[in-house]
Amino acid sequence: MQIHFQKNEHLNDGDIEIILSAKERSLEIDELIAFLKSYRSLPPAVVPIKSDDHVYLIKPENIILIDVTGSDLMIYTSDKVIPTKGRLYAFIDKLNNPDFIQVSKHAALNINHLESLETSFTGGMTAILTDKVKTDISRKYLSVLEHRLGL
Repeated sequence: MQIHFQKNEHLNDGDIEIILSAKERSLEIDELIAFLKSYRSLPPAVVPIKSDDHVYLIKPENIILIDVTGSDLMIYTSDKVIPTKGRLYAFIDKLNNPDFIQVSKHAALNINHLESLETSFTGGMTAILTDKVKTDISRKYLSVLEHRLGL
Protein backbone atom coordinates (compact mmCIF):
# COMPACT_ATOMS: atom_id res chain seq x y z
CA MET A 1 0.00 0.00 0.00
CA GLN A 2 1.30 3.40 -0.92
CA ILE A 3 0.10 6.65 0.64
CA HIS A 4 0.68 10.03 -0.99
CA PHE A 5 -0.25 13.61 -0.13
CA GLN A 6 -1.12 16.02 -2.90
CA LYS A 7 -1.84 19.69 -2.27
CA ASN A 8 -5.05 20.91 -3.94
CA GLU A 9 -5.58 24.67 -3.86
CA HIS A 10 -9.02 24.30 -5.46
CA LEU A 11 -10.50 22.85 -2.25
CA ASN A 12 -12.13 25.09 0.33
CA ASP A 13 -10.50 25.54 3.73
CA GLY A 14 -11.21 22.49 5.89
CA ASP A 15 -12.26 20.29 2.96
CA ILE A 16 -10.44 17.03 2.37
CA GLU A 17 -10.75 14.86 -0.72
CA ILE A 18 -9.60 11.25 -0.53
CA ILE A 19 -9.17 9.09 -3.62
CA LEU A 20 -8.47 5.37 -3.29
CA SER A 21 -6.92 3.78 -6.36
CA ALA A 22 -6.68 0.07 -7.05
CA LYS A 23 -6.92 -2.24 -10.02
CA GLU A 24 -10.29 -3.58 -8.75
CA ARG A 25 -12.65 -2.76 -5.90
CA SER A 26 -12.14 -5.27 -3.09
CA LEU A 27 -13.16 -6.04 0.46
CA GLU A 28 -10.06 -4.19 1.65
CA ILE A 29 -11.13 -1.05 -0.26
CA ASP A 30 -14.63 -1.27 1.23
CA GLU A 31 -13.15 -1.62 4.72
CA LEU A 32 -10.90 1.41 4.15
CA ILE A 33 -13.89 3.46 2.98
CA ALA A 34 -15.90 2.41 6.04
CA PHE A 35 -12.95 3.23 8.30
CA LEU A 36 -12.49 6.66 6.74
CA LYS A 37 -16.22 7.41 7.03
CA SER A 38 -16.11 6.56 10.73
CA TYR A 39 -13.03 8.72 11.35
CA ARG A 40 -13.52 10.92 14.42
CA SER A 41 -16.70 9.17 15.45
CA LEU A 42 -15.92 7.28 18.62
CA PRO A 43 -17.96 4.28 19.65
CA PRO A 44 -20.18 4.94 22.67
CA ALA A 45 -18.87 3.90 26.11
CA VAL A 46 -22.28 2.45 26.99
CA VAL A 47 -25.29 1.57 24.88
CA PRO A 48 -28.80 2.06 26.26
CA ILE A 49 -31.02 -0.94 25.59
CA LYS A 50 -34.73 -0.54 26.29
CA SER A 51 -36.48 -3.74 27.31
CA ASP A 52 -40.06 -3.77 28.62
CA ASP A 53 -39.92 -1.58 31.74
CA HIS A 54 -36.10 -1.33 32.01
CA VAL A 55 -33.38 0.58 30.25
CA TYR A 56 -30.08 -1.27 30.53
CA LEU A 57 -26.80 0.58 30.05
CA ILE A 58 -24.43 -2.02 28.61
CA LYS A 59 -20.78 -1.60 27.66
CA PRO A 60 -20.30 -2.78 24.06
CA GLU A 61 -17.37 -4.99 25.06
CA ASN A 62 -19.77 -6.98 27.29
CA ILE A 63 -22.07 -7.82 24.38
CA ILE A 64 -21.36 -11.32 23.08
CA LEU A 65 -24.01 -11.72 20.37
CA ILE A 66 -26.88 -9.80 18.81
CA ASP A 67 -29.52 -12.11 17.37
CA VAL A 68 -32.93 -11.62 15.80
CA THR A 69 -35.55 -14.03 17.16
CA GLY A 70 -38.99 -13.53 15.68
CA SER A 71 -39.71 -9.81 16.04
CA ASP A 72 -37.28 -9.36 18.95
CA LEU A 73 -33.63 -8.39 18.96
CA MET A 74 -31.84 -10.48 21.60
CA ILE A 75 -28.71 -8.98 23.15
CA TYR A 76 -26.53 -11.66 24.78
CA THR A 77 -24.16 -10.62 27.57
CA SER A 78 -22.28 -12.82 30.02
CA ASP A 79 -24.93 -12.43 32.71
CA LYS A 80 -28.21 -11.93 30.82
CA VAL A 81 -30.09 -12.01 27.57
CA ILE A 82 -31.93 -8.74 26.93
CA PRO A 83 -34.90 -8.74 24.55
CA THR A 84 -35.52 -5.45 22.77
CA LYS A 85 -37.13 -4.15 19.60
CA GLY A 86 -35.33 -2.88 16.55
CA ARG A 87 -33.43 -3.90 13.47
CA LEU A 88 -30.09 -5.67 13.49
CA TYR A 89 -28.38 -3.23 11.11
CA ALA A 90 -29.61 -0.23 13.14
CA PHE A 91 -28.26 -1.70 16.38
CA ILE A 92 -24.90 -2.45 14.74
CA ASP A 93 -24.80 1.16 13.47
CA LYS A 94 -25.61 2.42 16.97
CA LEU A 95 -22.67 0.45 18.37
CA ASN A 96 -20.33 2.02 15.81
CA ASN A 97 -17.72 -0.57 16.72
CA PRO A 98 -15.55 -2.58 14.29
CA ASP A 99 -15.48 -5.52 16.74
CA PHE A 100 -19.08 -6.39 15.75
CA ILE A 101 -19.32 -8.44 12.58
CA GLN A 102 -22.54 -9.52 10.94
CA VAL A 103 -22.34 -13.29 10.38
CA SER A 104 -25.83 -14.02 9.04
CA LYS A 105 -29.05 -12.29 8.11
CA HIS A 106 -30.12 -12.57 11.73
CA ALA A 107 -26.94 -12.28 13.83
CA ALA A 108 -23.81 -10.25 14.57
CA LEU A 109 -21.09 -11.26 16.98
CA ASN A 110 -18.42 -9.51 19.00
CA ILE A 111 -15.17 -10.87 17.60
CA ASN A 112 -13.52 -10.48 21.03
CA HIS A 113 -15.87 -13.18 22.38
CA LEU A 114 -15.21 -15.65 19.56
CA GLU A 115 -13.59 -18.80 20.97
CA SER A 116 -13.71 -21.16 17.99
CA LEU A 117 -15.32 -22.01 14.68
CA GLU A 118 -16.56 -25.41 13.59
CA THR A 119 -17.98 -26.66 10.33
CA SER A 120 -21.75 -27.05 10.29
CA PHE A 121 -23.73 -29.53 8.23
CA THR A 122 -25.24 -26.72 6.09
CA GLY A 123 -21.89 -25.83 4.54
CA GLY A 124 -21.37 -22.79 6.72
CA MET A 125 -19.72 -22.56 10.10
CA THR A 126 -20.86 -22.41 13.70
CA ALA A 127 -19.28 -19.83 15.98
CA ILE A 128 -18.64 -20.83 19.57
CA LEU A 129 -18.59 -17.73 21.73
CA THR A 130 -17.99 -16.89 25.38
CA ASP A 131 -20.33 -18.64 27.85
CA LYS A 132 -20.99 -21.40 25.28
CA VAL A 133 -23.19 -19.12 23.16
CA LYS A 134 -23.43 -20.46 19.58
CA THR A 135 -24.57 -18.97 16.32
CA ASP A 136 -24.51 -20.05 12.69
CA ILE A 137 -22.34 -18.23 10.20
CA SER A 138 -23.82 -18.27 6.74
CA ARG A 139 -21.62 -18.82 3.70
CA LYS A 140 -22.51 -15.34 2.44
CA TYR A 141 -20.85 -13.68 5.47
CA LEU A 142 -18.07 -16.21 6.07
CA SER A 143 -15.49 -14.47 3.87
CA VAL A 144 -15.87 -11.21 5.81
CA LEU A 145 -15.24 -13.00 9.11
CA GLU A 146 -12.31 -14.97 7.69
CA HIS A 147 -10.77 -11.76 6.37
CA ARG A 148 -11.22 -10.05 9.74
CA LEU A 149 -9.53 -13.02 11.44
CA GLY A 150 -6.68 -12.94 8.93
CA LEU A 151 -7.45 -16.37 7.47
